[in-house]
Amino acid sequence: MAEVKPFNAVRYSKENITNVICPPYDVIGSQEKARLKKLSPYNIINIELSDPKGKKNKYANAASIFKAWLEKGVLAKDAKPAYYFYEQTFTDHGVKMTRRGFFGALKLDNPHSGKGSVKPHEKTLAGPKADRLKLLKAVKANVSPIFGLFDDGKKEIVTLCRNIARKSPDATATDKEGTRHKLWVISDAKVLASVKKYLASKAMFIADGHHRYETAWNYSQEMKLKDKKYSPSKDYNYVLAYLCPMEDPGISIWPTHRVIAEPKDLEANIAKYFDVLSAKDFARLSKKEIQPLLVFKNGKYRTLVIKKEAFLKKAMPDKVKAYRNLAVSALHYILIPKIDAKEFTYVKSEKEAVALAKKTGRIAIMVPATPIASLKSISLNNEMMPQKSTYFYPKLASGIVMKTV
Repeated sequence: MAEVKPFNAVRYSKENITNVICPPYDVIGSQEKARLKKLSPYNIINIELSDPKGKKNKYANAASIFKAWLEKGVLAKDAKPAYYFYEQTFTDHGVKMTRRGFFGALKLDNPHSGKGSVKPHEKTLAGPKADRLKLLKAVKANVSPIFGLFDDGKKEIVTLCRNIARKSPDATATDKEGTRHKLWVISDAKVLASVKKYLASKAMFIADGHHRYETAWNYSQEMKLKDKKYSPSKDYNYVLAYLCPMEDPGISIWPTHRVIAEPKDLEANIAKYFDVLSAKDFARLSKKEIQPLLVFKNGKYRTLVIKKEAFLKKAMPDKVKAYRNLAVSALHYILIPKIDAKEFTYVKSEKEAVALAKKTGRIAIMVPATPIASLKSISLNNEMMPQKSTYFYPKLASGIVMKTV
């Protein structure tokens, strides 16, 4: 099963890292990038989303910056291998929550085989993978982690994380959303051995970072062919991973809504496959096993509920029930099955989706969040959900820890 080992992280040398961390690259727009660069000349955005400089393209420039910061002591590599325990305290729809897990080096498995110990659940796009591969080849480091989940039925890691959180952290930060980040460097041999042994019987489910995971796998396969001294223990066979127990009380999954130009067959598909209810029914029905959809068009809302479960089985005959019952599945397989994923605009709030639809003359389609039990079932069956089927909140910070490859 999964192999997760301690590693020697590259980290910022100071304890307060508020002005040097950033969100994941794929949620940063141009305005946010400019804001982050103003916070500090050493903000990790300068590597994560570097700019060209002189004759250097953005990837070569990122590598130069990474090297220079190590030479200056802005960044330093830890002398001892460790697990890096990480806590995020945040407010989710008015409720204060805390999510705890740790960073480790996760052994890469073929994400396409369906037989590995690392279980993806979302399809990926070629563009982001090509971009991240160029950055990885240049910098030779995982700048941001993937997010993995594992079954901790005995709550051993939940308890360990809670106990470690009572100690003084080695690094702290507070981001613009108000999320408080804390990091503990744990190199105690007994803790390292017990965690590694416990995880050796577990499968890992990718919650976020599918593009980064596949990129790391592709890079490892390239290096395997090039490296005359290849060994399975080489650093490039492992990826930086934040690992969190599924039983952690701070796990929060948000839905990702869609905005798109109205397809010609939209109304015909609604009439044929769905019962139409009022908008007020959406929240109540979202708790049901078969999830509803909420469509906003021309200033009006409609809740859509599939008429017959047989429609789901016919449209997705090779999928498990947990997959078929998701609203995102009904959206992509039945409501608007002929639309390429690249045609959608993805947004995380219903308010934002509706505002964008009004502004652009398009339609907005809202979906409930994917339950974590569904994600586990789908992943174990080696099935890939449509892109942007899950949004784990809050996002992990980039720059908390890094791993060289």
